[in-house]
Amino acid sequence: MTSESPLQSPLFNGMDAAAIDRQYNFRKLVPEHADHFARWEAQSAAARERLGGTLDIPVGPHPRQTVDVFPAGDGAPLLVFIHGGYWRSLSKAMHSFIAEPFVARGVAVAMIGYGLCPDVTMDELIGHAQTGLDWTIDHAAGFGADSRRFVLAGHSAGGHLATTLVSRNPERASGAVSISGIYDLEPLLHFEVNDQLRLNLESARRLSPVHNVPAPAPLLVLALGSNETDEMHRQQTDQARAWAAAGNAIQEFVEPGANHFSVVDRFADPDGALFDATMAMLRGTAG
Repeated sequence: MTSESPLQSPLFNGMDAAAIDRQYNFRKLVPEHADHFARWEAQSAAARERLGGTLDIPVGPHPRQTVDVFPAGDGAPLLVFIHGGYWRSLSKAMHSFIAEPFVARGVAVAMIGYGLCPDVTMDELIGHAQTGLDWTIDHAAGFGADSRRFVLAGHSAGGHLATTLVSRNPERASGAVSISGIYDLEPLLHFEVNDQLRLNLESARRLSPVHNVPAPAPLLVLALGSNETDEMHRQQTDQARAWAAAGNAIQEFVEPGANHFSVVDRFADPDGALFDATMAMLRGTAG
């Protein structure tokens, strides 16, 4: 009898390590990802010049525990955005461009920063995001925002965090938007990112939104690009089913022709359906 090597053995849903890498290595899947990052940085720098706002407000002891605030006038609804980067890279500063179209339509925007793995654990990282959210809600009136009308949003790792926070604070938010989020962390146990995340089976399940759905909870909008992997489509489908099974409202988008990175631009497109759905939640008119 021959035994399979660890790299060839089924590890999750019949996938071996190579298959998991093909499903979850987003930068390898999108070789032009560096072009997206460079454009986001340039657009974000220009947006900060135009918007002003207050940047890098410290909200905790870790140097990355800061919040950027972009006001939009008194009584404005509030969008709280959490950046992605596989919980180990990127920054809120790269995503300021997202704020501009929302501010132009009377929505205040806050961007939450958090410590990155492996400098912090996943539990600590989620705690940083919660602290940033708490500070933003507590101080919303100080920058003219209405803390009773706020929506959480995030991309990729930030989608996981936004969904986690709305699950832990269901009575506080008007809703959440998760763009290409990861809701089931278990397959990441067998992917190189876990060298930094340091998850085990217990923590992966405990910190997976798909296994921790509250009821009642507000509307959850899920979106991803049509060109994303089968596993990412499975992630969205499973989260949508779990949210709906608890009796909560769900809305799904699959953005045509978008990949794991270009889908962020769809969220910031004021002519797009995903932007409209977010605005409907912020205005309290979502169906």
